[in-house]
Amino acid sequence: MNYIDNIRLDDCFTKDNDLALMNGVQALVRLLIEQAKLDKDNGLVTHGYVSGYPGSPLGTLDLELGRSKKHLEKHNIIFQPAVNEELAATAAWGTQMLGLYDRPQIDGVFSMWYGKGPGLDRSMDALRHANMGGVSMKGGMVLAVADDPIGKSSTIAYQSEQSLISAGIPVFYPANVDEVIPMGLQAFALSRHAGVCVALKITSDTADSNSVIDLGKLRPISSKLENPINVHVNRHDPALDREAALIKRRIPASKDFIKQNKINNVIFNPTKKTLGIISVGKATTETIDALDKIGIKDPERSGIGLFACKIPWPLIDQEIINFCKNFEEILVIEEKASIVEEQVAHILFNSKSRPRLSGKLDASSKEELVPKISELSSDIIADCLLKKAIHSSISIDIPKTKSEAIGGNLPPVVSRTPWYCAGCPHNSGTKTPDEEVVGIGIGCHSIGYFLHPEKLTNFSQMGGEGGHWIGRAPFSNHKHTFQNIGDGTYAHSGSLAIRAAVSANVNITFKILYNDAVAMTGGQKAIGGATPWAISKQLAAEGVKKIYVVSDEPEQFKETKLFADKVGIFHRDELINIQKEVREISGVTAIIYVQTCATELRRRRKRGYVQDRDIKMYINPDVCEGCGDCAEKSNCVAVKPVEHFDGTKRQIDQSVCNKDYSCKKGFCPSFIGVQAGSISIKEKKTFPEIPKTINTLKKPKKDLKNIQNIIMAGIGGTGVSTVAAIIVMAARIDKLFAQSMNFTGLAQKNGAVTSQIRIGKEKSLYDRSARLPNETADVLLGCDAVVSVSPSITRTLNPLRTNAIINGRVEPVGVAGVHIGTVVDDSLLKKHLENHLQTENIDFIDISNLAEALVGDTVSANIMMLGIAAQKELLPIDIDSLQKAIELNGVAIEQNLRAFNWGRLLCEQPQSVFNLAGLNSKKSEIISIDKYVDNFSDILEKYQNKEYSEIFLSKVKKVIEKENQIINSEKELPLSRKAALTLFRAMRYKDEYEVARLHTSGNFAQTFLNENKNAKLEYYLAPPLFSKKDPETGHLLKRRFGHWVYKVFKVLSYFKFLRGTKLDIFGYTLERKKERALAQKTITTINKISDILNDNNYKKIIEFLDIPLSIKGYGHVKEKNIKIAEQKWDKSFDKILNNQNLKKVS
Repeated sequence: MNYIDNIRLDDCFTKDNDLALMNGVQALVRLLIEQAKLDKDNGLVTHGYVSGYPGSPLGTLDLELGRSKKHLEKHNIIFQPAVNEELAATAAWGTQMLGLYDRPQIDGVFSMWYGKGPGLDRSMDALRHANMGGVSMKGGMVLAVADDPIGKSSTIAYQSEQSLISAGIPVFYPANVDEVIPMGLQAFALSRHAGVCVALKITSDTADSNSVIDLGKLRPISSKLENPINVHVNRHDPALDREAALIKRRIPASKDFIKQNKINNVIFNPTKKTLGIISVGKATTETIDALDKIGIKDPERSGIGLFACKIPWPLIDQEIINFCKNFEEILVIEEKASIVEEQVAHILFNSKSRPRLSGKLDASSKEELVPKISELSSDIIADCLLKKAIHSSISIDIPKTKSEAIGGNLPPVVSRTPWYCAGCPHNSGTKTPDEEVVGIGIGCHSIGYFLHPEKLTNFSQMGGEGGHWIGRAPFSNHKHTFQNIGDGTYAHSGSLAIRAAVSANVNITFKILYNDAVAMTGGQKAIGGATPWAISKQLAAEGVKKIYVVSDEPEQFKETKLFADKVGIFHRDELINIQKEVREISGVTAIIYVQTCATELRRRRKRGYVQDRDIKMYINPDVCEGCGDCAEKSNCVAVKPVEHFDGTKRQIDQSVCNKDYSCKKGFCPSFIGVQAGSISIKEKKTFPEIPKTINTLKKPKKDLKNIQNIIMAGIGGTGVSTVAAIIVMAARIDKLFAQSMNFTGLAQKNGAVTSQIRIGKEKSLYDRSARLPNETADVLLGCDAVVSVSPSITRTLNPLRTNAIINGRVEPVGVAGVHIGTVVDDSLLKKHLENHLQTENIDFIDISNLAEALVGDTVSANIMMLGIAAQKELLPIDIDSLQKAIELNGVAIEQNLRAFNWGRLLCEQPQSVFNLAGLNSKKSEIISIDKYVDNFSDILEKYQNKEYSEIFLSKVKKVIEKENQIINSEKELPLSRKAALTLFRAMRYKDEYEVARLHTSGNFAQTFLNENKNAKLEYYLAPPLFSKKDPETGHLLKRRFGHWVYKVFKVLSYFKFLRGTKLDIFGYTLERKKERALAQKTITTINKISDILNDNNYKKIIEFLDIPLSIKGYGHVKEKNIKIAEQKWDKSFDKILNNQNLKKVS
C-alpha cells in the first residue's frame, strides 16, 4: 500500500509519527488521547473523564467526542455529556476525589471540563470550590474555555481571563491549533504538580481552524521538579486553610512550574534594544504578520524584541524583567482588557531601569493605542506598530497598497445575515399577535433578532428567560407577556425560571419551542431533556395554570392520557388564537410548541430514522402573482423568486425544501401538492458523461515559493468549510503545512461564511496568523457573490495578485420581500468586485446552474469551483491529491469527483461544457418589442377572445409609436414594455376560469403533467362562493382539494366565454367587480399616457407605472394592494397631467 492510500480522516487520533489534518475541536480530543498515552509510557495507570456543555466556538466538541467514542474507549476515557456547565464542572472535580473516598484500581483520573464563556460564568461557583479544594496528584483538571471575542455566535463579546484569575486558575493561551496539544499536556502536568485547575483558552480562531499537524512533535520537553508539599485535594479543609493553600502554595508552585518549563519564550532578542513587544496568545502570530506588513523583515536588526506570552496569568516576574532589560520602550499587545499589561507594570514598577510602557495607551502621546474592545488582527496591530516605529525612528518599508476604490459611490450591498433554515419550526412557532413584544432567549429562535428586532426584548442569559418580566411586571403598563424558551434551554436551567415566575405570580406565557434538538450547535439531543408529555406534567407540578400543546402534527399525540390533566392539543394553525386566549389568564401559562428541527428532520429522513412526508409542494408560476404572501406566511428560504415572462414569481427550491408546508398558507391558488410516489422518475436519472478529453488534460500545479493565501466566501450550510477542509487535507497529502480559519458560528444558518486558507512548505507557517492580512489573498473562491463583496473579504483582495472565481447565481438574502430579505442585482456585485480587482482576473460564472445540469445538485457547485481553480493553476496542490481529499471526505464521492472534473474541463473548454449542460454561456438577448407585446396578445386571446386582445394591442401600439419618437430604440423601449406588462396584468385578472385554464393547459401544467401523467395532485383553494371565513380576520380560509378537482378545472376552463356576462356567477363577487373596474381604469390610464408622453414626463411615467404593477395577489391580499395603490395612483398621475397642462399654458 503506497503512502497516499494509507491516509485516513481519523489519523489525527490514531497515528503517532506522521502528518494529520485536525481542527481545534479535534485537537482537544487528541489531547485527551495523548495524555492517556503519555501516562502509559510513564508507567501510570490512569483513566480520563470529559464533560461539559456545547457552546460556540466549541459547539461541536461533544459531537466530535461522540464520533470518537471507539478511540476514547480504547484509552479508557469516558465522555459524559452534561445537563449544564455547572454540573459538568462539579462532576469533573468529583473525579479528583477518587482516592479520598474510594479504593480505585487506578492511579488517578485526568479530567477535562469544556464550555463557552457564559458557561464559565455559570460554573464559577463550582470551579472556585474545585481550585480552592485542589486536584489529585495523578489526575489533573483542565478547563477548555471557549472565548468568542466579538460575540459572533454569542449574546456577549467575551474574555474569560478575569473570571479565571479571580478564582486563582492559571490561564494557558494557545495561539493556534498547532499549540493546543503541547500546551494542553503542559496544562495537565501543571495541574498535577501544583494541585490547581488550569484553563486552556480556546478562541474562535483556534476552534474553527483546520491545520496539518506533525504528530511526532506533540509532546513538549518537561523539566523534572520536586513535588510541592500539601497542594493536592484533601477530604475537607477549613475555608481559610483552602485559601492559604491556593495563595501560598499552589500559585507559587504554578509559577515555578511555568518558569522551569520555559513555556513563555523569546522569539526576537536584538543586541541593540529599542522596542520590546510582549504579545499574548494568538497576538504573537498576528504581530509577526504585522511586522512583515510594515516592511520590517528583520526585527532584531531593527532593534525590536518579541516575547511570546503563552500564559497571560500568572506572569513570571524574572522572565519579564529579563526580557524588558535595556529596552527603551515595552509594548504589550493583547486582546481586550489589559490583563498582562497591568501585571507587567506591577513587575517593572520597582525596576532600576524602568522602560516606557505602552499598551492600551501610548506612553508618549497618552492616546489609545491597542484597542480595548473587539478582537485584534494583524492589520490593527500593524497600525499600532507603525506609530511606535515612527516614534522610535525605526526604519520601515511599507509596500504600496491599493488605492481607494474607484466608484466608491456605488450603492452598498446588503449583508447576508443569519436566517432560519428552510422549514424551521421557529418560522411558525415564534409568531404572536401583532402587537406583542416577546422575550427572546438563547437558541436558534434568537435569529428573529436579526429579522424583526422591534418585536423582541433584550437577551437574557441561558436559563434566565422570563426573569426580566418578573422585574418589569409590577411597573409595566402591560398586564402580560410572552417568553420564548427552547427545549434545550428548558433542560439546561430554564425550568427554574418558570418556577420563579410561578413564585412571583406574574402573568406570563412561556412558549417552550420543542424542536427535539440543540440545533444551534449541531443538532444534539438535549441532555436531560424530557418528552412533551413529561414537560407538561413538570409544568403542572410547578403550578402552571393552563398548558397547551401545539404541533404541526397533533395527530401524533393519540395517547392524551400521557399528558398532564386538562392539557389541550391543537394544530399550529390555532397558535395565534390560543395566544389571544392565554394572555387573558392570570398567572403563569405555557404553550409547548412541538415541531422537529427541520435540519435534523432532514438528516433523520435521509438515514431512514423517520418516514419522509409523502407530499412534494410546487408552485405553478403561471397562476402565481408574485405577491409574496407565501413567503410572508412561511418566512422560508426555500421559497425563492423566479423570473417569469410577466414578472417575478415564486418557486420552491426542492433541493432545500424540508416539507414544512407552511408556504401553502399563502392566500394563492398556485400551490400544487404532488404525492411523491406518483411522480414519474426515470429508472436512473442520466447526466452528461464527462468527455474522454478529461484524461488528456494537463494537471497543473502552482509553484509554492511563498505562503499561498486563499479566501472563500459563501452561505452557511452549503459546504464552504468542507471545501476548505478538502484543500487543507490535499495539502497534507502533498506533505505541505496548511491551516484554514472558518468564520461560521451563527452564520451557519444561511448567513455569511468565510474560510481563510494559508499553505506553506515549512512548519514556520504556524508562526503566522490563521487570518489573512489585508491585501494578501492570492485566490478568491466566491461561492456566493454577495458575501464576496463584503468588507471582510474585500479587505484581503489585491489587484496585483488576486484571482477571483465567482459563482454567478445570486441567491436571495434571506426570504425576498420578508423582513430584511431582498434580492441583489448581479451587475452591482460585479461592479463592486471590479473596484477591487482587475476585470481580467475575475471569472463570473453561473456554476450552480452548471452543477445542477451536469451532476444534478447545486450543492456540488463549490467543488466544481475548486476544479476550475486547480486547472487554472491557482493552487499549489496536486490535482490527484485534491481528488483523494474529496474521496476521504466521504460524502457523495462519485458526484463530487464528477463535479471537480467538470470544473477542470470548464476551465479548458467552457463552450463545450455549456453545450453539454444544455445552457447558454451568454445572457440571452432582449426580445424585440413586437415579440414581447405579441406574446401578451396571444395569451389574452386564449384568456378571452380575439376582440379582447385587439383592445390590448391598440392601446399599447399607440404608446410604442409615441416612445419611438422620443428615444428611437426599437429593441429596448422600456416605457412601452412596462406599459404593456401593466395593461396585460390588469386585463388578465385571474378569475376562476383563468386559474382553471392555467392549472390544466398553462405552460407549467402542460410540461409537468406530460412528464407525470399518473401524478396524484392536490390543490389548496378558497373558492369565494362557498369558502368559510376566519372569524378573527374575515379572510377566506383555504381548503385542500383532491385530484378530482383537476377534472373540474378542465370543465370550468371551457366556460371562460361567460366571463363578464350575466351568466358569470363568479362575476358578481366584489373581488371580480373591483378587478373589472381596475382593468378599465388601466386601459384609460394607458390611453392618456399615449396622449401626453413627451421628453419631460418620460421618466416620471416610467416611475408611475410601478404603482399599478404593485397590485398583485388574490382575495384579501390583492384587495390590500389595491387600496395602497389607489392612495397613490390618482395623486401621482394627476401630478403628471397637471405638469403637462402647465407646460401647455406657458
